[in-house]
Formats: sequence, structure tokens, C-alpha cells
Amino acid sequence: MQDFVQINKEAIEFRDSPRGKYIMAQALYLGIKALNLHPAPYTEVSNAMDMQYMLDTLYHGMSNMFDQVQPPLLPTYQDR
Repeated sequence: MQDFVQINKEAIEFRDSPRGKYIMAQALYLGIKALNLHPAPYTEVSNAMDMQYMLDTLYHGMSNMFDQVQPPLLPTYQDR
């Protein structure tokens, strides 16, 4: 049990560090982009909207930064 508590504590500390915040924001950003690759009716609109809300409120300004530096996601295998 002690190991679980220690690992959880370390994970929370990392999540709250500048590097952890960057990674979490990037994961949300890329997740939104990936969800939007799928055509309707397969796009999970509510999930993408909730993720966008989290990105905009918890990681304000990061979306604009990723728009500048993140290469576009590749299309799905069906689009090739």
C-alpha cells in the first residue's frame, strides 16, 4: 500500500509541474484533433467539446501555442 501511495504522490507532483502541465495540455490538444479526424456521425462531439473546455480553462493559452508548433495529425488509414 505504501508503494501505491508514494507512486500516486509522485504522479500528482509531476502532473502539477510545468512539464506535466505541458504534457497534459498537449494530450488534450492532440485528442481533440484526433476526434475531429473522424467524419460524422463518428465524431464524438461532446467529448471534443469537454476536452476543449478543459484545455481552455485549465491550460489557458496553450491551444494557441500548439497551433503554432504542433504538426498536423496524419489522416486516418481510411483517408489514404
